[in-house]
Amino acid sequence: MAGISTVSFSNEKSSSPESIDVKLSDNDNNTTSGSPFRGMGKEELLQYSSKPFWRRLRMICISIILLGWLALIITVVALVLIYPKCKSPDSRTWWQNEVVYRIYVRSFKDSNGDGVGDLDGVTSKLDYIKDLGAGVISLSPTYEDDGSDGDFHLTNHMKIDNAIGGEQGLQTLITKAHEKGLKVLLDFIPTHTSDQSDWFKWSEAARFRNDSYLNFYVWTNTPTNWKSMYGGDAWNESSVRTGEYYLHQFLHNQPDLNLRSPQVKEKLNEILEYWLNKSVDGFYIRNSAFMFEDYDLRDEPKLSSATGDEYKDYDHIYTKNLPEIYDMFARWRTTVDKHMNRVLMADPDPNSAVTEMMKYYGHFQRDGVHLPLRRRPFASNCNGRCVGNYVNEWMNNLPSGRWPTWSFGDESVKRLASNHNESFIRAFAMLTMLLPGTPVLYYGDEINMMDVAEPTSSTSRKHPSRGLMQWDNTRNAGFSNSSSPWIATSTDYQINNVKNQSSKGDSLLSFFKNLTILRREDSFRIGEYHSALVDNSVFSFVREFDGKKGYLVAINFAETAQKRDYTSSHSTIQTKASFDLTTGGSESFDADTDVDPSSLTLGPMQGVVVSWDYVAKEL
Repeated sequence: MAGISTVSFSNEKSSSPESIDVKLSDNDNNTTSGSPFRGMGKEELLQYSSKPFWRRLRMICISIILLGWLALIITVVALVLIYPKCKSPDSRTWWQNEVVYRIYVRSFKDSNGDGVGDLDGVTSKLDYIKDLGAGVISLSPTYEDDGSDGDFHLTNHMKIDNAIGGEQGLQTLITKAHEKGLKVLLDFIPTHTSDQSDWFKWSEAARFRNDSYLNFYVWTNTPTNWKSMYGGDAWNESSVRTGEYYLHQFLHNQPDLNLRSPQVKEKLNEILEYWLNKSVDGFYIRNSAFMFEDYDLRDEPKLSSATGDEYKDYDHIYTKNLPEIYDMFARWRTTVDKHMNRVLMADPDPNSAVTEMMKYYGHFQRDGVHLPLRRRPFASNCNGRCVGNYVNEWMNNLPSGRWPTWSFGDESVKRLASNHNESFIRAFAMLTMLLPGTPVLYYGDEINMMDVAEPTSSTSRKHPSRGLMQWDNTRNAGFSNSSSPWIATSTDYQINNVKNQSSKGDSLLSFFKNLTILRREDSFRIGEYHSALVDNSVFSFVREFDGKKGYLVAINFAETAQKRDYTSSHSTIQTKASFDLTTGGSESFDADTDVDPSSLTLGPMQGVVVSWDYVAKEL
């Protein structure tokens, strides 16, 4: 039949391909004329495929396949590396998440009626501190002193003053605080002691070179022109070491320790270890800029323009901010890091440049303190540009991986309420509580406490900012039932007290509580910070975290209402947002009504927080 091939096989046995006789019909020849390889034997096919053209073609095909796979792998790896990674909600430590509550112990709460606040008094108010939203308690100096009217006349760094509860009082406080999830920090004072301390007595009596206390303090027989911070020469002649003088950068009865001495370094480290083993959660290093002085004891240059202040008339290049302080920070950081989850704070010289303060975090590839604490630099109300400079100066200089701090006040400066009205305090609170960083709140600032009528004195504990904590409107503001507390109560205690403000939803105390709740949101706790619209009146910023709400914090620091379009200042700000919190003011906001950030009006000294749902980022 036409079109069917006839194949015949020979009777001879053969294993070679040539032994097969293949006959094709004419139709087969016609249909296979376009297929030149059909019917070829193995050898012939191998010979044909070995021609250069086919070898090149095969290599090109293989190369294309391999390159395609390589390109695919590179693309996947690049996407993994480039695409923003989600942060873990637990990527911050406790000292980054919590608010620090600074307490002047003698003024906080008297538990035994002697007129002096004590550690048991602090323990009795732990629920208040926790309810406020603070998670860390920083205590003013609590160590044994010489009985002088001051906080830094220390005689023993390893003993708590019995007047405020002794070591048992501290241990009870730490135990109860930890049960409630609170941390406790002690002050650490490495710069000096009282002249009544055993260390100084032994140093003053030392005569021989091998006496370990001989150079425990800074001694010389040729005084320099150095001045004390509180006036007069910084050198005091010893009545025991005839013809020799000891250095005191502070008061004459507070001799400076010699931190160049290996024995002093060892003793200071022993102090840290002692309290760390007592479950203290960290330390606040005080007067840290004054730990070292020039090795050669050279005279300091006098400034050309006299100020009338004997201390300020000199450039303190040999007694303040010497680079050796960063070595001590690194040493103490190593000690603290051996005990898990502990923290170091320090107080840079407030007159230093911010770039110098940044060295507190670490210097020459060595870690320093976790939290340098910068005092607020403005004494009066500050506009949007001023606040912007204050924030950006710190944030823009912050070393990679470090964490900022924001201070409301402390026991050595005037209280916020003495220099600012409540509207500014609310605005400043919103700023510092919601920026990235650790806020440090001074006791009483949350109820708008003012300074008391006490003269500012460097030699006395009685400082205007250390007034009795105002718990209620009873005698002594509920601080003590003593007839004569150690310091006065502010005249406004019948209005600005905890009991009164706790009952009012719009009080400053309630506002602080709302802020501490809001800052626990992931976008504030671990989210990114972006500066938004900033001008002479307004300061604003955005906090956002992948998969979570985005927040705009906008604050008007002007004395007049201001209307702005915030959407153009950052790409993720939406034109439809929800209201979360306001400082209060002339402009009202409703939680049930959407807010338009493209046309947002704020009253004088008014701040607002608005939010929007997360929108996935496009690659």
